[in-house]
Amino acid sequence: MPRPCAALDPRRHDSEAFQALPQPFNLTDQQIASFRSDGVLKIDQLLPPAGVTAARQAVLRPLEAMGLWCDGDWRLDHIERPLWPATGLKPSRDIGNRHPEVEALIDEPGVRMVVEQLGGGGPFDRKVYPRPQILASLPNAGPWVLPNGWHVDAPRLASGNSPGLQMFACLDDVAPRGGATLAVAGSHHLLNDGRHLKARGINATLRQEPFFQRLFYGPADADLPAGRSGASPLQVVEFSGRAGDVWLMDLRVLHAAAPNASDRPRLMMTHRFVPTARLPEIAEAFGWPPSLP
Repeated sequence: MPRPCAALDPRRHDSEAFQALPQPFNLTDQQIASFRSDGVLKIDQLLPPAGVTAARQAVLRPLEAMGLWCDGDWRLDHIERPLWPATGLKPSRDIGNRHPEVEALIDEPGVRMVVEQLGGGGPFDRKVYPRPQILASLPNAGPWVLPNGWHVDAPRLASGNSPGLQMFACLDDVAPRGGATLAVAGSHHLLNDGRHLKARGINATLRQEPFFQRLFYGPADADLPAGRSGASPLQVVEFSGRAGDVWLMDLRVLHAAAPNASDRPRLMMTHRFVPTARLPEIAEAFGWPPSLP
């Protein structure tokens, strides 16, 4: 049995790099162009330290009750190490997604302004995705390998428009090969050919190309591959970073969960921002009844 722990200190954070830095509210033209080109964009220290600390402490409290966090450090020796693709945690069950401190992060002024700039302005729906989700995984890999399970969470729209954005935020430092989500930068340019296309159809079409054959079927690889599909350059990128860093991703980008070969759990949150104006076309592409979502 794990020994009792002292109460969590909300001021404590074990990252020396976690500092109060100025909040960037306006993206540069270069950042916007990079997002349009790659479909992903990292913004260092977008989230305020106080907000991240509060969210992190909210996530740590249930992990403390499980004996995984104690006296300001991880305590993992008393549990059996999971083996990828097992993650050792089911965040919705073990941590929960109803934490006001985490929800507050998606309403931070810096986040809202960046999302509006990348999403073209206009209101965003909060019914389909009402709150953020926690992403957490225990160390679960020896040598890190490129995973399978590549997918998209939204259909291609016949209009060619993006169905929205997804935010990935580091609640703690997440090292390279430390379990962060992987994404294929540039893949949002593919299959925008004037038809609705669901996720299954997207994968079935892409797997015919050499780059995606390697990605989907191996062999196991420790590199982040790069390649092309027609005129579109492709590069697998990893959403690692320091606590407070944020990645934004076009919902058309192919992505996958990844092994955690570090010595500490991964703690992140994610949220999808769907423009209200896109909902009718998204519903049509999914085949939802007219009254939904």
